Amino acid sequence: MRIEIYLDDNETPIKVLIPPEKFKLETETIPDGEHTLVFRTIADDKSTSQRLMSFKVHNGPAIAVHGISDGDTLSGNIDVLVNAYGSHIGDEFEPGQIETPAPVPTWAWVLALVVIGWGAGYLSTALTDEFEIPSAVASTVATTKRPSTLQTSDSDASFVLGKQIYGNNCSSCHQQNGVGLSGVFPSLVNNPAVMADDPTDQINAILHGLANKVIDGVAYAAAMPPFGNSLADEEIAAVVNHVRRSWGNNSPPASSEQVADLRIN
Repeated sequence: MRIEIYLDDNETPIKVLIPPEKFKLETETIPDGEHTLVFRTIADDKSTSQRLMSFKVHNGPAIAVHGISDGDTLSGNIDVLVNAYGSHIGDEFEPGQIETPAPVPTWAWVLALVVIGWGAGYLSTALTDEFEIPSAVASTVATTKRPSTLQTSDSDASFVLGKQIYGNNCSSCHQQNGVGLSGVFPSLVNNPAVMADDPTDQINAILHGLANKVIDGVAYAAAMPPFGNSLADEEIAAVVNHVRRSWGNNSPPASSEQVADLRIN
């Protein structure tokens, strides 16, 4: 018995196997889009059986379009914002190349953070030299400032994965620092869905997309695309937790099991 494997309508098989046997599907050689694998089994007595499996390939850069949605009826002049971005998990990327233009450039934020960090360090050192803190008070301060269990270092593989996915898929709209774009893309800093103990709303927004959302009295007309078909449960949980633990946010984490339940329901 043998199994012949065909791609789409090609008449020449891409693989011929003697079952059971593994094979590697090299998607980088297949154009992005919808495709079908045809598995054709030929028995020793020449009888045949066939099974079709549909799949989608997406190796190229992602394209984001805001201002219009599929199936919209349009009239007059429409402002359309278009962005393209892409990298692979593990790549290093430069935020300035993937951010949607914003009123304050990235280098200005970086410079401001450096100055603020230097000033805070200098002030802390000066105060420590000038005042001697009693041991009992120092112990209390140390206990108070102990990091929350939700704060994870960049060495945590899940946190690094979430940061990478955010950079690849989210920062073009919400910006690398999470502040969004005023009146166009909502900020994720102190966002009600992000700060909530229950991450359901945040997970659903990533899984199924979001449109015409009113946040803190501001209506956001730009639709957020769904990522349920392009990201696995673990990846969605990782990016949800990255947002919930960044830029001063400190909310209970989500799990891949919660994502799986919401994907089904």
